Amino acid sequence: MVFVFTSCQTIFNISPYESYVKSLETSGISKSSMGKKWISSGQNALLKPNESVKLPFKSEIFFREIAPNAISYRLKYEEYAKLTFKITSKGKDNNGVYVDIFVDNPNKSRVKNFYVKDTIFVYEDNNTQNLILRIQPQLLINQYVTVEIIENPKLAFPVKNGSNKDIQSFWGVERDGGQRRHEGVDIFNKKGTPILAVEDGTIARVETNILGGKVVWQRLGSFGQSIYYAHLDSQAVSAGQAVKKGDIVGFMGNTGNAKYTASHLHFGIYTGSGAIDPLLYIQKRDTIPGKLKLSEKYLGDELVIKTENGQVPVNLLSVSSGAINYADYLGNLQSINHMNTNGKIKVKFKPNPSVQNIINEPFSEGIPIAKFNVKETFKILGYVDNYLYLEQNDVKGWVLKE
Repeated sequence: MVFVFTSCQTIFNISPYESYVKSLETSGISKSSMGKKWISSGQNALLKPNESVKLPFKSEIFFREIAPNAISYRLKYEEYAKLTFKITSKGKDNNGVYVDIFVDNPNKSRVKNFYVKDTIFVYEDNNTQNLILRIQPQLLINQYVTVEIIENPKLAFPVKNGSNKDIQSFWGVERDGGQRRHEGVDIFNKKGTPILAVEDGTIARVETNILGGKVVWQRLGSFGQSIYYAHLDSQAVSAGQAVKKGDIVGFMGNTGNAKYTASHLHFGIYTGSGAIDPLLYIQKRDTIPGKLKLSEKYLGDELVIKTENGQVPVNLLSVSSGAINYADYLGNLQSINHMNTNGKIKVKFKPNPSVQNIINEPFSEGIPIAKFNVKETFKILGYVDNYLYLEQNDVKGWVLKE
């Protein structure tokens, strides 16, 4: 499925996420430890996103049924761009995930929400803003999720088969000995190269003037921007004509004050406040995300890593092109840029001879989960403070160290 939307928030419709929360409250599950953890994870994901995204971006995620979690990403949306989100998920029961996008303001305004297994959608807005993307499955579900986000220019490239290297004169360059400045960009190519409409719209004017020579003005929407195509060799449209993105509006030339230069298109964008720099509205972007910081094969696995407090077990939640996110031994989500999975854990400590139980947490309040016999075989996996993390008879947990 492909959805295209702008940032209009539906005020009266309850989101799929909110509907699920209400079902947890109605059933009483919201008062259970798992229910409380699920709800607080979603809230914390908004208050403290796990990762700041650098585009293009890719992340592989694994949600474990025994550990209710949400993951969130902060990203900056620029008014001259559009963002394409691709989210795919897989699990035994063909379940989906809750996908919510918020504007990162004090109110955390939700601008899109749905519950879906696989989706592609495009986000556009007229204002630059910081966004938060939150991903969360339902309770008690093992779920793999892939998130991909790429940025593209809001408008199409105006020269057929053109590329960024063809843009050779930029916004603000002095003209006429400094008497004026360049209000656009110049894109060079062969005379007669088709000039294409950068978006759907209406042709407002087709005319000839001293500076631009043969020009075409296109209007985007009733109150949208005006697009200016200049120095055309010939025009291929007429005033009042509706055009679609990619339609030919004219052909490249060097008319007007460009008659002594190589053929090129002067491309400009005008708003109610005047001309704006059009470069990032049409400049093509890199759409291939960087390499993942760690192989996705480790997702869901327990690894032991070195920290300031010791060598502790962690469970990987996600690996992306920007960071590694994991739940530490207390269940808190952490983010790092590098993780060594090949090093051998060396522990010099021994269990306290008086220990009788393996407990679930490295604290005196830890709950016993199995009997511990120091005379039987066990494997020390890590340690923190006064406790060892070990495995005996397929049970992992904590005991006091000697």
